[in-house]
Amino acid sequence: MRRPWIVAAAVATLSSCLGLVALAQPVEIGKEGELANILPPQPGTQICYARQYSAEHLQAHPKQTVTAVEFRLTYYSHEPDEYYKDGQRNYYFALRARQRGSDRWSEGLGECVANGDGISCGIDCDGGGILAKRRGADKLLVYFGHWPYIRMGGCGGGDEGNAGELTPGEDDKEFLLDKTSAAACPVYEDW
Repeated sequence: MRRPWIVAAAVATLSSCLGLVALAQPVEIGKEGELANILPPQPGTQICYARQYSAEHLQAHPKQTVTAVEFRLTYYSHEPDEYYKDGQRNYYFALRARQRGSDRWSEGLGECVANGDGISCGIDCDGGGILAKRRGADKLLVYFGHWPYIRMGGCGGGDEGNAGELTPGEDDKEFLLDKTSAAACPVYEDW
């Protein structure tokens, strides 16, 4: 007997490493959990959170390497196919960070799933990930949790000069981000 979920998982892993649309973490309608509390499951919707650390904050935390963080969560509905007759639903994320001594952003892209009272967002090809929890109506706590890093770049390490890993340092374990305005949230394709 052929199991469609096994085929879909194999295609997802291969697709994501080749830079195609990943299929690894579909979210069933009605089973979005905490994801729906952060971003209602409406195709094409997105929400962004960000923080630019002040010079005073960075001076008070000299071991913090991250100077700015941005997080975007997008809900996407794929066209129906042989495995998902109603179309697959996914929550995609982008995490961007800037570190001391650099004016360039590095970024990691992947998918999120519900995880208890928070969400778990990972990058395919053993790219690590982050966890996130709401803090009130307009804040999101992003942290490493059980992952020791998050890859910032593509499956092959990236070729745009921003590849590498963001690892939790002494003062870089968690980031409390503020919700940004809809106008400040870049369009999904432009991120």
